[in-house]
Amino acid sequence: MATERIFLKHFFFDNIVTRKAMSEFFDFVNRSSEKNIILDFKDIYFISRSCADEYIKLKLNSKKELFEENLSEEVKQMFNIAKLQFKHNLGIAA
Repeated sequence: MATERIFLKHFFFDNIVTRKAMSEFFDFVNRSSEKNIILDFKDIYFISRSCADEYIKLKLNSKKELFEENLSEEVKQMFNIAKLQFKHNLGIAA
């Protein structure tokens, strides 16, 4: 099974800050011919909460199998905050 690796630093440098940028990135990801894609967060040091939220929503709606690697602690924490808020909005978290 072929897998493509995409380095986010090639799109965002070291910060991911806008929903629009994340949406444009997912347009690129979804055009890939590969079904399985590794998103490599190496050298990404910051993602805004709104971007993390957008990422979660777009990943859920993608037909690709996406796998994250090399997330910094700061990025992991922001994803956790966004996931908790997302679950809260769905009524499945306190």
